[in-house]
Amino acid sequence: MTQPETEPKLSPLIFIIDDDMTTVRMLSAILKRVGFRTANAGDVAGALKGICVKRPDLVLLDVNLADGSGFDVCISLQSNPSTSLIPIIFISADGDTSTKVRGFEVGGVDYITKPIAGAEVIARVRNHLRLKQAYERLSELQAERVQRLASAQKQLMPQPEDFPEARFQVFLKQVLTAGGDFYDVISAGDGIVDYLVADASGHDLAASYWTAALKALAAEYANSINRPSDVVRGINASLCRFLPSGAFFTLIYIRLNHHTGQLSMINAGHPPAIIVRADRTAPVLVLQAEGDVVGAFPDAIFGTMEFTLNPGDRIYLCSDGVIEADGINERGIARLADACSSRSTLPLHLAVPAIIEEMVGSAPTQDDTLLMGVER
Repeated sequence: MTQPETEPKLSPLIFIIDDDMTTVRMLSAILKRVGFRTANAGDVAGALKGICVKRPDLVLLDVNLADGSGFDVCISLQSNPSTSLIPIIFISADGDTSTKVRGFEVGGVDYITKPIAGAEVIARVRNHLRLKQAYERLSELQAERVQRLASAQKQLMPQPEDFPEARFQVFLKQVLTAGGDFYDVISAGDGIVDYLVADASGHDLAASYWTAALKALAAEYANSINRPSDVVRGINASLCRFLPSGAFFTLIYIRLNHHTGQLSMINAGHPPAIIVRADRTAPVLVLQAEGDVVGAFPDAIFGTMEFTLNPGDRIYLCSDGVIEADGINERGIARLADACSSRSTLPLHLAVPAIIEEMVGSAPTQDDTLLMGVER
């Protein structure tokens, strides 16, 4: 009995970007000798087009190109969701420390100084390909793990009294005993706290199962190594592997350094955040940052924003059940901003329920309701 034929597995593709064809030929020969495939471009436009078409496993990028900077190429690739996870190794004759640091700042994973040593190139390429494979495998393992966890919503959301250093208060009312609205508060370092508010598509018990999956992923990715944008991208990559068609989350994710007041916000199709200043004469701010939902698109783009909170400033995060009580989103956002501002003199633990009372009252609703307030 003959065995079914299987397609041979392709070796990794390395994309070389250099305007010096001698260097290109040398690197291609070095890489092909150990079994890698190669492609190349000699200018910025050709590099960006070629990488988007060929989707290489790794890029070798010269810092100085005839028609532009390799740093700009790297920034462009990092900003594109379809190419942002491709490792980029810079190659340059410039060994200045500031140049190397700039390469890492724009998203490069490594830096090789010319003249090129073949053994070094092979070792570094292999190392970063292994790291890329490990990251992809981690995403697969997390997807498998949360599929098992999603059978029940057993993990509890943190309470303010359990995490006093996070300085938050929350109101959550679900239409069902367990619902699609969800929040989490995670320590990401000394005085650095991540806050997450999300809303699962649908408002039945099935939606509540996926919140357990989201919580598990947030706990896995939220740490001082990953930036908030990395956390949300990691969550999205894993959710896209197992969420059924039509299932997704809207999500807002903020990281607040309580020491410095530095705040980073990622928005994935979620209602905006509201900032109320400790200075009562300052206007209330509505932080709009539109973005795609998580769990639906592998190449999703998320809204990002950086801000600074002063001591005593507050930021409020809500689900759409808070602002859509009267059926009009824009009117609800304006009402919420006014409600948050008018309760600025109340302690946070009194302000949050008072805001909810004004926004939705005590009448039965058809949607989950969640409001979180955080004070620096």
